[in-house]
Amino acid sequence: MNDFARTYRDDRNRPRAQKIAIAAEIATKLPDAGRRLPTTKSGGGVTVTVKNNSPNAVEILYTGPVTGRFTLSACDGCTTYANRAQARDNACQSGKSYPQGTLSLPVGTTYFLHKSQGTTNSSGTDTARIEPGYTYTECAYVVSPFGIGPAT
Repeated sequence: MNDFARTYRDDRNRPRAQKIAIAAEIATKLPDAGRRLPTTKSGGGVTVTVKNNSPNAVEILYTGPVTGRFTLSACDGCTTYANRAQARDNACQSGKSYPQGTLSLPVGTTYFLHKSQGTTNSSGTDTARIEPGYTYTECAYVVSPFGIGPAT
């Protein structure tokens, strides 16, 4: 699908091919993300803010009722966490400024893949059940497994 999108830039099926490629990549980590082919729809009514608490740039891929991707710049002054417990307690604290992006998503289940653009190109996933009347925050961060280099 990526080859098709690169080769046939003016084809009317290019946007769909790009979205199928995104969903397929997410489904390699979260198989449920590949249960349905994505549509070319975009947008919705529920705000989701994605923050990057990582010293690396991170590419965010998402699929569900809508599919897309965007990249957040590295967070100046952010570091790799020693373990998941430390990250859970300290990542994306309120009152601090992080590189962020905002999505408007429809109600339903959305699957996220966070791809660190650091030296290890590691990734992390999340599944969110988006419901009306709430505001959601996704947080990308890096955890160093067993003290051997970063992983998200």
